[in-house]
Amino acid sequence: MSETVKDKIIIDEKVSTKGTVDYVEGAEYSERLSNHSSDFSQWYTDEQILHFMKKLGYENRTLYDIPEDVAYILKKMPELTLEDSFEILKDSIIYYKDDENIPHDQYEEWKRLVYLDSKEGTDDYDSFDVRAFASAIKFHSPYQEVRAVVDPEDDPTIPVETFRAYFLAIIWSIIGSGFNEFFSHRVVSISLDTPIIQMFLYICGKAWAKTVPCWTITIRGRKYGINIDKPWTQKEQMFSTLLYAICQGAFYTHYNILTQKLFYHSAFSFGYQFLLSLSVQFIGFGFAGILRKFVVYPARALWPTVMPTIAINKALLGKEKHESGMSRYKFFFLAFFIMFIYNWFPTYIINILNTFNWMTWIKPNNINLANITGGVTGLGINPISSFDWNVISFNSPLVYPFWSYLTQYLGCILAALIVIAVYYSNYMSCQYLPIFTNSLYTNTGDSFEVSEILDSDNKLDVKKYQSYSPPYYSAGNLVTYGAFICAYPLMITWSFIVHSKLLFNAFKDWALNLWALRKLKSWVTMFKSNYRILDDYDDPHSNAMKNYKEVPDWWYFAILIASLVVGIAVVEHYPTNTPVWGLFVSLGFNFVFLIPTTILQATTGYSFGLNLLIEMVMGYALPGNPIAIMILKAFGYNIDGQADNYVSNLKIAHYCKIPPMALFRGQCIIVLIQIFVNLGVLNWQISNIKDFCTPHQNAKFTCPDAVTYYNASVVWGAIGPKRIFNYIYPIFKWCWLIGACIGIFFGVWKRWGKFYPRYFDPMLFVGGMLNMSPPYNLMYYTSGMIVSYISQYYMKRHHLNLWEKYNYVLSAGFSTGLVLSAIIIFFAVQYKDTAFNWWGNTVPYAGADGVGYPLKNITDTANGYFGYAPGHYP
Repeated sequence: MSETVKDKIIIDEKVSTKGTVDYVEGAEYSERLSNHSSDFSQWYTDEQILHFMKKLGYENRTLYDIPEDVAYILKKMPELTLEDSFEILKDSIIYYKDDENIPHDQYEEWKRLVYLDSKEGTDDYDSFDVRAFASAIKFHSPYQEVRAVVDPEDDPTIPVETFRAYFLAIIWSIIGSGFNEFFSHRVVSISLDTPIIQMFLYICGKAWAKTVPCWTITIRGRKYGINIDKPWTQKEQMFSTLLYAICQGAFYTHYNILTQKLFYHSAFSFGYQFLLSLSVQFIGFGFAGILRKFVVYPARALWPTVMPTIAINKALLGKEKHESGMSRYKFFFLAFFIMFIYNWFPTYIINILNTFNWMTWIKPNNINLANITGGVTGLGINPISSFDWNVISFNSPLVYPFWSYLTQYLGCILAALIVIAVYYSNYMSCQYLPIFTNSLYTNTGDSFEVSEILDSDNKLDVKKYQSYSPPYYSAGNLVTYGAFICAYPLMITWSFIVHSKLLFNAFKDWALNLWALRKLKSWVTMFKSNYRILDDYDDPHSNAMKNYKEVPDWWYFAILIASLVVGIAVVEHYPTNTPVWGLFVSLGFNFVFLIPTTILQATTGYSFGLNLLIEMVMGYALPGNPIAIMILKAFGYNIDGQADNYVSNLKIAHYCKIPPMALFRGQCIIVLIQIFVNLGVLNWQISNIKDFCTPHQNAKFTCPDAVTYYNASVVWGAIGPKRIFNYIYPIFKWCWLIGACIGIFFGVWKRWGKFYPRYFDPMLFVGGMLNMSPPYNLMYYTSGMIVSYISQYYMKRHHLNLWEKYNYVLSAGFSTGLVLSAIIIFFAVQYKDTAFNWWGNTVPYAGADGVGYPLKNITDTANGYFGYAPGHYP
C-alpha cells in the first residue's frame, strides 16, 4: 500500500474513533484536497483515480481532465470511513434493487464489494472503490444523468425570490401562454417551450442586473427593491423558469370550450369558462402535495425528462472547472444556431426531409404500399423515415433512457402489426375507411356529425340516431383504443403486485390523515406543524433542502377543497347536465391511479392519462350525455396531468435547491394569470378567425386535438360504451381481461419468478402501443430510435465524458433553435401561404399516401353503406 493511501486511511480512522476534534482533521484534509482538485495524485495514487473513473464509465480521461462530479466525489471521500462506506453500499443494494436506471454493471460491482466485506478480503483498490462509490451515493448521486447536470452543493444565501425574477417570469408567462394557446389549435402547432424561454430569461435577467437602478424601500426593517446589487443568479434563472414551466401544462378546458361552442353550438358566459378553468387548473395542486413523499423526495425518483431544463441553466450560468474541450455555454449556442438554420430545409425548402416516404414513390397510387410504408396516412414502416428534428425528437430520444425508448418502440411495432391484421382481415368492415386516421366516420364513409343525432338539450335523440349512422373508427384508432383499455387493468394489477408496499403506505398515510381530521386537535396540530417531511430522507439533495421551510400539507389540502367547491358550484349553477357525484368519482379514480402513473413518469419519463377510463365509466353512468362526459373527463384527466406537471417542477426545484415556499407562491400566481390569458386568446380566436376549427381553414387552424376530443365525446358520451362494447366493437370489452392478465402474469413473474428481463416494463410496452395513435405513426419513432441508441446507449456507455457534458445541452440547444426557427418560418412564409412548389415539396404528399384512400370503395356495396341497416342500429 502506498504511503499516501496509508496516511489517508489513518486520518479517516481517527475521524471515526475520536470524535469532533479529529473530524476537523478530516475537514481540513477535505479543504486541502479541494484546493488541489486538479491534481489528486498527492492524496490518491494515479492508478486508483484512473481505475475509479473507468468504473464510472470514463474510459478516456486523464489526471488533468477529471470530471467535475468525480472531483467532487474524491473531495468528499475523507468524510466517510471504510465501515460507513460498506454500510452505505449495503443499504443501496436494497434500496436500488430492480432500479433500471442504475447501470447494471455498477450495481453488480456494489454487490461484489459488499460480498468482499463479508469475506474480509478487500485490497487497496477495492477499499478505494468502496469508499468512492459510497461517496457518490452519500454526497452526490448514483445516477449518471443527475451527476451530469445537477450541482451537489448549495448556497442558501443566493437570491431567489426577487422582484426582477417575478417580473420577468410574469411577463414571459403572459407572452408564452398567449402564444401557445393561439398556435395550439393549428395542424402543425408551434409553441414557446421552456428551453427558448430560458434563453430569453437569461438575456433579460443579465440586462436587468446591469441597467436597472437599485432603488429600494424598507418595510419593517427589510429592504425591497426592483434590482439588487448582484449579477443575475442561477437560482433566479431557475425560479423564473419554473414559474413559466408551470403554465406550460395542458390548459385542458380549452377543449371543453371549443367543443361546446363550435361543435355542440352551446353558448356559455366568460364566468362559466373562468370558474371551470379555475377549478380544473388548481385541483391538481392538492394531489401534488400528497405525491411529494413518493416521487419528489426519494432519490429513486429520477425524472429523466427534467434534465434538459437543468442542463440549459447550467450551460448559461454555471461555472465549469477543470473541463477540457468546448464549454457547455458555447456548445449550447452552436447547437441552437445549427438547428435554427437547418430547420428551414425540412420545414419549408425540401419537405422530403420531413416525410421521407421514399418507398411510396415507386408506385404512388398503390394503396397497399402506401398503407404499410406511407408516412402521411400509412403506418410509416420505413427504416429511414425522416431527417426532421421535429419528427426525430417527437418522443425525446435524447432524454428517455434507452431501455425506456426501446421498450416503447417495440410496443409501437406490435401495434403496427396488429393494425395490419385488423385492417386486412376487414374487421367490422374497416377496409371501407382509411387505415390510419383519427377521424370518426359514418357507415357511408363520410365524416360523422354529432349534431345529426342530438336533441336541443345536447342529449342523444334515438330517432335521429337510427336514421343517421353509428360512429366508426379506422383500424389505427381501433388498436389505439384497445391498447388504452388494456392499460388500465394492467396498471392496477402490475402496480399492486410490484409496488404493493409503496402503494399500501401511501393509501394508509392518506387515509390516516383524513381520519385524524375528525378531531379539532388534529386540525390545530396540522396548522401549527412545520411538517419536517424531509427528516425521513438522507440523500444529499434532501439534506440540502432541509435549509428551507417546506410547504405544509394543509396548504395543498386547502387548495384541493377550494377547487372542488368551485367545481361543484359550476356544475350546479350552469346547465352542464353534470351531477355533483361525478366530480367525486373523478377524484376517486385519481386517488387510485395517480401514484402508479406518477411513479411511471418519474422513473421512465412516460406519462399516462386517465381520460379514456373516465369517459368509459361515466359513459355507463350517464348514457347519452356528452357534455357531462366532457366536463368530468376534464376534471379526471387534468388532476393527473397538472399534478404531474407540478410535481416535476418540484423535482427540478429539489435538484436546484429552490425554496419550496417561494415556488408555491409563484406557481399559484402564474396559474391564475394563465387562466385569464388563455381564455382571452381563445375567445378572440373563436370570434375573429374565419372558419376557425374547420377542415379547410386557410392558416391551418383546424383544431385537430379538439376534433379528437369531440369524437371521443360522441362515442363514449352520446352513443355510450354499452352500444360500443356490446354491438359496434365487441372486442373492446375483452381488452379489460387481456390487460388484467398481462399485469398479473408479469407482476407475479417479476416479484416471485426468476430470470425476469431487467429492463422490461409491461406498462411501457403498452404505452408504446398507445404512442401509435393516429396520425402519429412509426415515422415519428423509428428515426428517434436510432438517435436514442447513439445517445443513450453507445455514447453513454463508450464516451461517457462527452455524453455527460453535452447530451442534455444538445437536446436543449436543438429544441430552442427548432422553436425559434419554426416561429420565424410561420410568420415569414407560411402565414401568407407563400408555397414553395417543386418536386422535393410535393412528392411526399402525392399519390395514395398523401390522400389516404380506403382499400374498398363504398359504392361497391349493394346498399351504399356497410354495417347495420338504418333503423336497426344498436
